[in-house]
Amino acid sequence: MAGWQEFLRITNKLCRQVDRRVTDSNREDVAVKVQMLLHERGLLMKDLPQPETESELSAARQVYMLNQTISEKLTVYMSKLKKKIRHVRKQHSSQKKYTNPYQSVSSYDGMFLDQKK
Repeated sequence: MAGWQEFLRITNKLCRQVDRRVTDSNREDVAVKVQMLLHERGLLMKDLPQPETESELSAARQVYMLNQTISEKLTVYMSKLKKKIRHVRKQHSSQKKYTNPYQSVSSYDGMFLDQKK
């Protein structure tokens, strides 16, 4: 029984961590804590027996419900993170084009090159 209760406790901690508001200043901290809890949970999952008693079945049901919530919130978190990365890359390339607007112009523009050998 202690295995399922411990697994439920870690799943609750993970759910609370995923519920935290993510800002630019705490993004790394949240990601590290979520990754640590997922790793800890994965280690416990290996040794988790099949639920046999009523309390273990109840804990398993709670874990299942919390896992769905966690999965949804992590999907949203990942999509926001990907969107932020794309925005930063686009901003970086726009800044490069602003500082050197003629970088993409070919140096052969308007020149005649003989292709014969």
